[in-house]
Amino acid sequence: MSLYEKADGLLGTHVMWQDVENVMQKVLRTTAKFGEQRKVCDIGEMKGFMSKIALIHADWPQNSRLPDRLVVKISSELSLYGFSQLVGSSQWDTEKMEQMSPMVKECHNREVAMYRIMQRERPSCPTINVYALESFSDENPLKAYIISEYIPNLIHVGMHQNISVRELGAVVDGIAAFSAMGEQMSEQEKEGTIGEVYIEEAIKYFYGNNSPNDMRKNLVEVLGVAYEEKIEETMNIFDAICSSSTIQKNYSKISKFIGHKPVLQHSDIWPSNMLFTESNGSLQFQALIDFQTASMSSPGLDVGCLLVTCLSKNDRRTCKDEILDQYYGSFLKSLKPENRIPYTREQLQTSYDLCFPAAVILMLPFIISLSMKAGDIPGIYVASNPGASEPPSSGYSSKQLRVERISGWHWRIGLL
Repeated sequence: MSLYEKADGLLGTHVMWQDVENVMQKVLRTTAKFGEQRKVCDIGEMKGFMSKIALIHADWPQNSRLPDRLVVKISSELSLYGFSQLVGSSQWDTEKMEQMSPMVKECHNREVAMYRIMQRERPSCPTINVYALESFSDENPLKAYIISEYIPNLIHVGMHQNISVRELGAVVDGIAAFSAMGEQMSEQEKEGTIGEVYIEEAIKYFYGNNSPNDMRKNLVEVLGVAYEEKIEETMNIFDAICSSSTIQKNYSKISKFIGHKPVLQHSDIWPSNMLFTESNGSLQFQALIDFQTASMSSPGLDVGCLLVTCLSKNDRRTCKDEILDQYYGSFLKSLKPENRIPYTREQLQTSYDLCFPAAVILMLPFIISLSMKAGDIPGIYVASNPGASEPPSSGYSSKQLRVERISGWHWRIGLL
């Protein structure tokens, strides 16, 4: 039995209905059961690769004040099979999946630890209300999960869509406050993060020797030969970083090069890890989620990923300094009086400039993934405008939807 083999539990994992029901009975101090009309659905498609996310509809007794919906994030390798085809010529074999298992377990346990630290420190960073946390251990090698509240009326923001600078302001404040929380963490807690090797390790784990050629082929397949020259320019940058062990190792030394101590970073900032609702036509930031890759790194990493994945190319270039000013101001405001300031505004700028190319590289697989899968999943339509819920009546083809998404992405990072 393993994390990459389909099992008989929720969404094909090893976590069973009874496991979730038992722990929620303890948390909610009730003997009520989920009921015969209980339901579960997968709400994590295209939102990550190291977990399955189940939305549970409970059928509690009538007049119960118990939450009727719960979200269960279950650590699993099932989604990694699909991801492996995007960065390689074929799916990973059993040996590769077995090699990934320890990393998947470490990532889950790291996220559990971060939620516990956030429950203790309560930073000014919106996140979800967590009911229960279950880690991997020698005694529990297969059933690890996070059970949290369900936030209704969320707006899905596709990776090809742009968020306005104004709408992004609350996110900037939130990730800065999360980073400042790191100054309250013990040395042991800091050692539990990935450390500064995140970029280096991500490239090593996810990109093999053939990845640049495979990604070239996938991008050309999505966009067509008309963009082949621009694709080649982008992939040359990809080649330079991913084929150079020296550059990769230097990314693990950025804070040392700049001259500041490492600070806490989320390290996986993209739209699927930010929850939004909509009010009066504008996005409202509700929660930052998914802390599996929390690291002690250089501060430009999170800001770089945020600007790459959320802003248009023009907004990023025009408003970069304004956003860096806001991030730095929010970081300072979130520090406790006893905390020393770990870096200057100028060092943040330098860190951003160094981390930005890596942020683009780390997002390329997600660009390809969402572009190649858009329109292929029954019942899923990513609206062009927040709040829309129906697919275009003109009957976009799957290929047209893919091109819309990949084109939006390339306009963002300057490929077109």
